[in-house]
Amino acid sequence: MQETRRFALATLLALLPAAPAWAQFQITSADGKHSLRFGILGQVQAEGLDTADASDISRNLFVRRLRLLIGGQFGERVSFFVETDTANMGKAGADGRKGETTLASLDARFTYSFSTAFKLDTGLLLIPNSHNSGQGATTLLPVDYGPYSFLASAPTGSRGGRDWGALARGYLAGNHIEYRAGVFQGARGADSTAPFRYVGRAVWYPFEAETDFFYSGTSFGKKRVVALGASIDHQDDYNSYGVDAYVDYPVRGGDAVTVQIDLLRYDGGETFTALPRQDCLMVEAGYYFRTPRLGPFVQLARRDFRTGRSPDEASYPAGLAYWDSGHQFNLKLGYSRLTREGDPVRNQWVAQAQLFLF
Repeated sequence: MQETRRFALATLLALLPAAPAWAQFQITSADGKHSLRFGILGQVQAEGLDTADASDISRNLFVRRLRLLIGGQFGERVSFFVETDTANMGKAGADGRKGETTLASLDARFTYSFSTAFKLDTGLLLIPNSHNSGQGATTLLPVDYGPYSFLASAPTGSRGGRDWGALARGYLAGNHIEYRAGVFQGARGADSTAPFRYVGRAVWYPFEAETDFFYSGTSFGKKRVVALGASIDHQDDYNSYGVDAYVDYPVRGGDAVTVQIDLLRYDGGETFTALPRQDCLMVEAGYYFRTPRLGPFVQLARRDFRTGRSPDEASYPAGLAYWDSGHQFNLKLGYSRLTREGDPVRNQWVAQAQLFLF
């Protein structure tokens, strides 16, 4: 464990470049009505993880995410966002072979905004089973998502929590109420005869609303957001229900506090027998110190099976982020304690540097 800590810390220090002034790459038409934006997300990561029997340490230096982003606005109503992804480039598996990853489409969203109260998104879209599963990877508070936020992705044949379909969303009552309702491909089955997948979500914002398609993870005291949400995901005999709370609030001196609680119940039923009935809880919290631009964070994630056929799991990450330029450039160092009934306790150290321009 001591050796893993030194490995992660040394790698993090090696990733400390001098951050330049950030700029946005954008092309705008002469009349200002149309625009194209280009961006990139890069996350390089060092990881030390106890092996399954806790007898040794797996070590990896790899690219956690490399994404190319293109967004555009055509007039007042039409917009699009396209994102490619290459994940875990160079990370070795249990057999020691480094992963051979390929470039793939991750998001392909085309939006027509009839009004603030009604927008229609079509394409390959992120499914909002909870606040955490609706967040963009660029604005996460800790090093990564909760480990159980995308359990429905594999059985439904989705890609990184995304599915193909259409989603209606809007903001009502002076932007205090958000709704999302969509129909998606889901698992198609033999001859593509399976019923479609239906998703719904509602959020109440007593103060400011998050009106972007992706939810955020912290705004560094720039917003005053309290969000109480509920979600449902259904296909045939599969159901997922979720409730969540998110608070991102400025405090005295320009600091900020961020707290998120997500509770999800998955039940694959007869449709997805590989996804037995289970309750998943994720709690994370962080504090942003404005002057040193530092942010300690903690996260708790639990997975409790209701059938008793599988061992329960939990992870307890904690760490420190240096928000050099907010979400555009930051460094994170995290430690996690991983438990699974019947297995040895495992330790994980992670160091990550993020560059995000869009």
